[in-house]
Amino acid sequence: MDLRQFLNFYKFLFLMWFLFIFVVSIYPGNLIGLILKGDPTTYPGGDKLSHFVSYFFLGLLAFLSFGKNRKFKSIVIFLILFSLLMEVLHLYIPSRFYENLDLVMNFLGLIVGLFLFKLKDLKN
Repeated sequence: MDLRQFLNFYKFLFLMWFLFIFVVSIYPGNLIGLILKGDPTTYPGGDKLSHFVSYFFLGLLAFLSFGKNRKFKSIVIFLILFSLLMEVLHLYIPSRFYENLDLVMNFLGLIVGLFLFKLKDLKN
């Protein structure tokens, strides 16, 4: 696999993960609870951790896909705004709730995912 195919694969994974977060975020109730428990009103634990992990992988895939791109800063800003929008939309989606701590965990996950490899590059 050459470098271009490798980057296209990461861009595909990034897009799929982005769409997954979007769908799970706008679903009324809890899609994960529905799938795992058959009940969209329950969440099978680890809510804040799931926010961190979801956005960590989004940030990681963004870095792997676009880290060398000149527009990387714009992509980071877009992802921060996306995270904010997904949480604000919970004010208007039935059975969903806006929580500041969810937003904090989204941002932390995104930042750690985005800059984990960047720190590694700086050490080398």
